[in-house]
Amino acid sequence: MKLAAIPIKRPTIVVVLFTILILGGLYSYSRLGYELLPKFSLNLITISTPYPGASSSEVENSVTKKIEDAISSVENVKKIESKSFEGLSTVSLTLTSDADENESLNDAQRKINAIEKDLPDDVDPPSLSKFSLSDLPIITIGATANMEETAFYDLLDKKIKPVLSSTKGVGQITVIGGSEREIQVNIDPEKVKGFNLTLPQVVSIILSSNIDYPTGN
Repeated sequence: MKLAAIPIKRPTIVVVLFTILILGGLYSYSRLGYELLPKFSLNLITISTPYPGASSSEVENSVTKKIEDAISSVENVKKIESKSFEGLSTVSLTLTSDADENESLNDAQRKINAIEKDLPDDVDPPSLSKFSLSDLPIITIGATANMEETAFYDLLDKKIKPVLSSTKGVGQITVIGGSEREIQVNIDPEKVKGFNLTLPQVVSIILSSNIDYPTGN
């Protein structure tokens, strides 16, 4: 009864008390930290290997399967998943909860380095990374045009991509798919035999001749 009588006899105390509580709550709310996408890491390693101009089936047979075989012996691996796209191979390793991500990443890197010579010559070096939500793309853009495929790829890669890359807040832009410009050489088997050459020799000559020389102004 005495406590119930205090608000009636001394209402000022109640007003002051509630004012303090409200101000304290507002101050605490203003100091409260929050993130819409909190940072946390999973025991997941991703291996991305670009193969420009290759179909998804070619990427799977020439790149993805070889990488899967190489990393299958990595310790503390719970699951291996792979996807082959046009021009890109991705292989994901899900590690056990007690695995050391950095140690597993280094182990996978060593095994990838050992098989790099077995990958096609046109394949870009595989890149390994630990999974992080901050690395996920926030925007995926698809582009089409009524123009030649190689010219369209050059337009995206050399003109549009640099403009988007210079935009404030953009960390990385990756172009997937499309057809890069290339020179195809059709070999006449009879002429090759006539010159006493083999196909590897012709390929070697073309590769050694594909060099840029400085010519001055």
